[in-house]
Amino acid sequence: MGERKVMIQIPENITELKSYKPGKPLSQVIEELGLTEVAVLWNNENNFGPSPKAMEFVTASLSNSHVYPDPVCTELRNLLAAKWNRKFEQVAVGNGSESIFNNLFNAFFENGDELLTCSGTFVAVYIWAKANNVKVQTVPLSDGFTFDLDALYNAIYDKTKAIYLSNPNNPTGAMIPEQDLKAFIEKVPSNVLIIVDEAYFEFAHDLSTEFPNSASYNYENVLTLRTFSKAYGIAAIRIGYAIGHEKLIEAIMKVKLTFEPSNLAQAAGIGALSDEEYLNKTIENNTTEIKKYYQTFEALNLNYTPSFGNFVMLNFENEETVHFYFEELMKLGVFVRPLKAFGLPHCLRITVGLPRENEMCIEALTEIASR
Repeated sequence: MGERKVMIQIPENITELKSYKPGKPLSQVIEELGLTEVAVLWNNENNFGPSPKAMEFVTASLSNSHVYPDPVCTELRNLLAAKWNRKFEQVAVGNGSESIFNNLFNAFFENGDELLTCSGTFVAVYIWAKANNVKVQTVPLSDGFTFDLDALYNAIYDKTKAIYLSNPNNPTGAMIPEQDLKAFIEKVPSNVLIIVDEAYFEFAHDLSTEFPNSASYNYENVLTLRTFSKAYGIAAIRIGYAIGHEKLIEAIMKVKLTFEPSNLAQAAGIGALSDEEYLNKTIENNTTEIKKYYQTFEALNLNYTPSFGNFVMLNFENEETVHFYFEELMKLGVFVRPLKAFGLPHCLRITVGLPRENEMCIEALTEIASR
């Protein structure tokens, strides 16, 4: 008998996904270019490093690494509930807010349900929707690169299960003010879930008195996502949370991995919440340093979008200029993010780093623009 050849059928939505293909390791690029000083400003990370208290709690928890994590995440959820004046049952945690977003598809979506959002927002939204075989309906961003709430409302139809809003929007930095967000929520049908991703909340709250705190809302169809990756500087540990109505949180907790997040991640979150000194330093640095970027961009006649995160987006109008600036900045030791993958090939995003890193970026931009 001949050998039977068996092929496993991969679903079409998975075969159509593009695997992440990282470029050269940063260390290799630095070596090849002969750089002695660099400013890594491409992933919106917190370049102060991790919260010291988060690290203290992680270190203390290492001795319990033989024990499974608390599957209910009792201590961390209680602390978050107290911080945002909500109940324990209104808080869920996971391996970063991105993990919680992925879990939403299992918790709420059925066959034929669709996600509605804008083009030009957090790229993982489209990836996780595709991976879960959920169709994404999009409308363009507004002229100010923020979410066009009127267009989103007009696009709602019977298959719309949820609407995703990134506030402030990554990668553009534009925000939805409190008054506009509440007006939108109140007119959206109550059977449509509104997911408000506030990954940059701590920065935005300090940059504008008009920035909303959707975690304080009591709408039954609003779910707020937050993260410890940005302001608290523990992106590698993977810890995020969601706040919303008890029924929404219960559904999310049912579908998450049983022991998600890990002992170390829960400990890091608990420690980070107590580190007010670190958080205040991070926020103050961002609020101060982002203004230096604006002054430079204006002096160099570079078109930028006012931002409410820890980054700023430049609009060069065409992809060729973006590539030129990206390459020339890299040669000068400054690493930034072209936004083609976000659907904005004519734009470039620059993270707000430490003062010396921002100074390097400003000096490099000035030199390149003067050529």
